[in-house]
Amino acid sequence: MPYETRSLSAAGVILLGAALAGCPSPPTRLSSTAIPLSLADDGHFTVPARVNGSGPFPFILDTGADSGVVYEWFAKQRDLPAEAAQELSGQTGTVSTPMYRIKQLSIGGRSIANTLAYAAPNRHDRGKEAGVAGNDLMDGSVVVFDFPCKAVEFRVKPFSVERLVPKSVPVIEAGTIEDGTLLTLPVQLQNAAGVALLDTGSRDTRISPQFAAAAGIDPSSPAFRDGDLIYGANSKAATSRIGPVGRVQFAGIAIANVEARVIDLAAFRSAGVGGSVMLLGTDLMQGYRLVYDHAAKQVGFSPSACASSSIGH
Repeated sequence: MPYETRSLSAAGVILLGAALAGCPSPPTRLSSTAIPLSLADDGHFTVPARVNGSGPFPFILDTGADSGVVYEWFAKQRDLPAEAAQELSGQTGTVSTPMYRIKQLSIGGRSIANTLAYAAPNRHDRGKEAGVAGNDLMDGSVVVFDFPCKAVEFRVKPFSVERLVPKSVPVIEAGTIEDGTLLTLPVQLQNAAGVALLDTGSRDTRISPQFAAAAGIDPSSPAFRDGDLIYGANSKAATSRIGPVGRVQFAGIAIANVEARVIDLAAFRSAGVGGSVMLLGTDLMQGYRLVYDHAAKQVGFSPSACASSSIGH
């Protein structure tokens, strides 16, 4: 049973009420070592990163990326040395792309040395991000994304997800996909069951046409509108429709009146988790505190101390 129910509308996130009789105590606020989490103009959440000792530069801390990525403009600006090309899989397909050598990539007290980052084409939107930090940087720690507090914190193991969430919060034993290490969660869209790909690098939630159909959602209806084009690593544009998809449930949370994007992505097919699949984006996470252990494949969503005034009892 969900411990909390929220409703998403154009006006924002509105609390409807708690689904448990008791209200869990909000977790302790993040420490002074917390890293600021900012909402960029293009809707992505970014953190300040240092590259080869310089910076800070805005990077997306992405649970949906196995390893780091730098945008071409940034690689050229910082004169990063290029190496042999490798295959990069993105939302819209796969492309061969150069690799750039980074001596050190650091976010807060967490760093990775002598790493290769994939080159990505410059963004087609208003985004000014320099790159993406992925699971290779996050492994070895439990990462707390406190969206309402606008902060991220790395807790070096032996911290565990169970230790960092209230006892009333379910800890999800996550699954994985066939073509990467991205974690998956069970999800319910209306009355249809499916799989959610946990993706803090996606600014919005993206639902496969098969999942939408299983939930009785018709993206061709007048309630939907054409979405902006989505470009993957291969620069191929994918069309989409945005509109009301109803109730979404995951990790003990139920959110009503959700608006989301219905889109046919190559990443859905390559994930190998079936047709009823969605990318769970930060639009549905931003009211919560995500505790994330990629290596242990554990995830927990709990109330944030910074949103405690809006949590019903």
